[in-house]
Amino acid sequence: MTPDIPKIRIRGLCKAFGPKIVLDGIDLDVMPGTSMVVIGGSGSGKSVLLRCILGLITPDAGSIEIDGVDVVPLSARRREAVIERIGMLFQNAALFDSLPVWENVAFGLLASGRRHGARMSRAE
Repeated sequence: MTPDIPKIRIRGLCKAFGPKIVLDGIDLDVMPGTSMVVIGGSGSGKSVLLRCILGLITPDAGSIEIDGVDVVPLSARRREAVIERIGMLFQNAALFDSLPVWENVAFGLLASGRRHGARMSRAE
């Protein structure tokens, strides 16, 4: 990934729930090595945007590129392989105090079916 190509590029992203339009033509570039904060009022679409990026919900229109790959049309398995390199923490999320730090970090890798050792090395 070259520094001039966005880590995440969103073009024309739209999502509605029934008559309620939540995202209406969102364009966004997040460059490698940068951090981004998404802020807004309740119901303004912050969580919907992030859930679209992570593939948790499917947008109605638009593209979401991660490292130059449009993840919207990909199968769930191929999308997970691309998206596993990014993460998100929801507002009310908490760590599992019964797990060591590395297992909290690697928790999302459980769904990928990776073995214990592979999850541990990836979390490091």
